[in-house]
Amino acid sequence: MPHEPVGPAVNNDDEALASPFVKCLLRLIRTQDSFGLWEGHSDAELLAEFIVTKQQQRAVPFGGDPDPDALWRLDMF
Repeated sequence: MPHEPVGPAVNNDDEALASPFVKCLLRLIRTQDSFGLWEGHSDAELLAEFIVTKQQQRAVPFGGDPDPDALWRLDMF
């Protein structure tokens, strides 16, 4: 049964983006960007990859579809 792709949720909640935890998290995410790919992205766009709405959560299959490489590494372990 094919499922529809789940896209990121972008929410421009200025109050949430101003919290110290989120500021620190964004600083850490931007630190990992050694090639400057995320330079033009807003803070909300960067965090959208980590936020899943209830509707998107329902679209994910219960058992999931594990990556074959990850399964192979588990078998080797």
